[in-house]
Amino acid sequence: MKGNFQKPEVLAPAGGWPQLKAAVENGADAVYFGLSKFNARARASNFHPERDLPAVMEYLHRHGVKGYVTVNVLLFDSELDEFEDMVRSIARHGVDAVIVQDIGAVKMIKSISPNLNIHGSTQMSITSAEGVKFARRQGVSRVVLGRELSVTEIASIQKEIGEELMEGIEIFVHGALCVSYSGQCFSSEAWGGRSANRGQCAQACRLPYELLVNGKRKPMEDVKYLLSPQDLMAVELVPQLISAGVSSLKIEGRLKSPEYVALTTKVYREAVDKAWELFSSSSSSSKKDTSLISELSRRELQQVFARAQDENHNGLTPGFLEGPRHQRLVRGRNPRHRGILVGKVEGVEDGGVRIKVCGPIKRGDGVVFDRGAPEEKEEGGSVYEVIDSRGRSVARTSNEEVTSGSFLVKFGKNALELRRVGRGDLVWKTRDAAVDKKLEALVKGGGERGGHGGGAEGASESAAGVSIKVSGELGKQLTIIAEDQLGRVGRGTTMSVLQEATSKGLDEESLRKSIGLLGGTGLRLLHLDVSALAGGTFVPASEIKAARREAVEQLLEQRLMTAEGMAEEAVVSNIVDASFTSLAQGERQAGRDGRAPKIAILCRTREQCEEAMKVEWLEEIILDFLEVHGLVQAVEAVRGSGKRVIVATPRVLKPEEERMWRFYLRLGADALLVRSTGMLQKLTDLGGAGAVLSDKEELRIPELHGDFSLNAANRISALHLLEEGLARLAPTHDLNAFQLCELGNSLGPGGHQLEAIIHQHLPIFHTEHCVFCRFLSDGNSYKDCGHPCETNSVHLRDQARRAQQEGNEHLVLADMGCRNTVFNAKAQSGVFYVSDLIRAGYRNFRIELVDEPPHQVIPILTAYHDLLHHRATPGELWTWLRSLQNANGRAQGVEEGSLVHSARARAEDLKPTASQQNPKWSKMGAQALKDK
Repeated sequence: MKGNFQKPEVLAPAGGWPQLKAAVENGADAVYFGLSKFNARARASNFHPERDLPAVMEYLHRHGVKGYVTVNVLLFDSELDEFEDMVRSIARHGVDAVIVQDIGAVKMIKSISPNLNIHGSTQMSITSAEGVKFARRQGVSRVVLGRELSVTEIASIQKEIGEELMEGIEIFVHGALCVSYSGQCFSSEAWGGRSANRGQCAQACRLPYELLVNGKRKPMEDVKYLLSPQDLMAVELVPQLISAGVSSLKIEGRLKSPEYVALTTKVYREAVDKAWELFSSSSSSSKKDTSLISELSRRELQQVFARAQDENHNGLTPGFLEGPRHQRLVRGRNPRHRGILVGKVEGVEDGGVRIKVCGPIKRGDGVVFDRGAPEEKEEGGSVYEVIDSRGRSVARTSNEEVTSGSFLVKFGKNALELRRVGRGDLVWKTRDAAVDKKLEALVKGGGERGGHGGGAEGASESAAGVSIKVSGELGKQLTIIAEDQLGRVGRGTTMSVLQEATSKGLDEESLRKSIGLLGGTGLRLLHLDVSALAGGTFVPASEIKAARREAVEQLLEQRLMTAEGMAEEAVVSNIVDASFTSLAQGERQAGRDGRAPKIAILCRTREQCEEAMKVEWLEEIILDFLEVHGLVQAVEAVRGSGKRVIVATPRVLKPEEERMWRFYLRLGADALLVRSTGMLQKLTDLGGAGAVLSDKEELRIPELHGDFSLNAANRISALHLLEEGLARLAPTHDLNAFQLCELGNSLGPGGHQLEAIIHQHLPIFHTEHCVFCRFLSDGNSYKDCGHPCETNSVHLRDQARRAQQEGNEHLVLADMGCRNTVFNAKAQSGVFYVSDLIRAGYRNFRIELVDEPPHQVIPILTAYHDLLHHRATPGELWTWLRSLQNANGRAQGVEEGSLVHSARARAEDLKPTASQQNPKWSKMGAQALKDK
């Protein structure tokens, strides 16, 4: 610790044994990995909680590395008992922390193993100090902040929370960027029943889309991947992140190769060590220092994985860490790995391709030709020969690679269809044999654990460093104390006492020989301190070695200690019973059991609201205006019509937006629809529903309703949120209709506080990336974009699934914080499940409008009202809904969407990862088990 800052840990990913070993060999302070269930990377190899976990933790702890298990998904009611068993296994085997999304899971873990550290996943969608405080109040000791925050915003959060988190703040510094806020993406759920909140992301953000502006297609040339960000690389920002108070720097990539893990870990290990050295010796630590990474390492990072786009965008960016840069983050030419740009095609001649070279290329390199259509088959292959302007064969080895000039590049016979290679095509090097060889060496143990010392000759660089202190006086026993870098200590003493030496006494040189290299222990000697040993004394070398063994064994025992204090009894029923008791003591349950079902409608325009106010039987209107303009007048109008008015709050609150709570309270609404834990925490701190604030002005906190974005997926999380002061709660969209009914039944009387959304356009993406700013302006943020969102309507049209069809048109709306929400084109309707939901205890039903024209509002309300009162059949309503047109005058249809009760995708049915496709990595995994 230097001043108020600390040296951040390097946290590396491991999708399997090869990746885990690569992380350790290259200097990771900690590794995060998933088990066979309940983690957000279902496609990774992962580890078995009983067969693998003991060996994994023993291997990590022997090397002085912490192990974090990811359980960063939402849990269903049917899985709670199985989850409890897994948590007991995690605690029993000495896992250092679990990374969690579900607040119900947090509550279970605290009940099962109170001493087990809990890290709040980025899937918790935490972007403010209030969100951090909410997580801390649940028992979370570290929070992984949203990737959409800038360094300045991170520093602001850290300053406000101070020492509130025992293990501080963690942020992502490298790897793939989700375009949607983590925990708020429902595209996979909407289009394939594969929930991103369940580890089954289908990567819909990496698909091509057409841009419709005011109903017309905007020509975009080769820009098609409008939601596909380049990857994150923040190595040059490490000093600023230290200054911001970040505790852990996280590398994304549990689906990546061992080579990727080895290289990224090594690069960030070196950067952190150098930045920390500069930080402690220079007052200019807050300035960017490009010397933190060499040009060679930069190229290697691009080579191992980068979604490069063109000559000016190499696929690696600072993301949002430097603030919004919408023209940089998403370029839209390519959604996948490209590697390094090495040239541009000048023409095809003599059975080869003439390339204007701009980057290193040589014989044996793998290249691909980029025509600007990555969705089609692309030509590429291994370079067979590089010929210069004099006809000489050049660049035959890595020492001879060419970097500029015009060269004829030839490939193997029939390797390319040369007719599909054209002038102007970009040439990307996707594989470099020399880099591959270097990375394989890193994976096998050629890395240096920078920051863990140099190590003695012959000792494994992957071994954990220890310091040994030797002390003793004449006539007393010699003592050896071994201490690792985590502060754990082992002690050993000789049987005999120190005697006066008859010749040369013990010194540092002789003690090093006696203590040895610690081979076979998983440890390596960093430092030997003999300052407390009396000179001119002697004890046999055999006794010194025995004392060393005793000290090392004690140290290793401490490193392998498992968690203590686990609860003996089953916890699920205890938690639920306690929550029922708490809720029963409140007033919210009184008189609600016999209520008739009722409908509320959510309006996003003033025109929709005015139509809804005409419906006499309608009791509640929810206002979800994207701009604050007109909201005050709309609230007054709804209240004047004799209806209850509910105002929706943002799904995301960043540091500069945290004071918006005052604006919402000033509206005087009957209820607020709370969409983030940060807002819930703030309103709770102020006294909760019913509290009256009277500092400068008298403000009253109204009734609080929780929305789907709080991600209540099981009875524990739902009950806990209701205990937080919510009068009503809409469960997450990850539950299908059957599971919604299960949840309602499991809550007993509490089921009447649940709200089912029975008509909506599912909000498939919620993004910091602004489509309007990027593609309808030349600006980078709201400061210079000209605000095209105020004068244009935008839809994203996906690819049609069948020929002779147009794709679906998904509306994009920008909110007051410039965040975009992409809404599914097809309306999702629960017409076939309303009766089941009523039987399960639901009494609150919601209809959500997006861009429906005003003339559709009353018919939609009337149709669902008739359904609830048995004046219409589900089939009749379904047929009518299919014909409704969107704002562009096109019918998009209706679907059951996330409500349909279908089998969930299994891990074995998902697309295999690179490591699963490469047999050598499986062999390495087996070898890692032997080497543990």
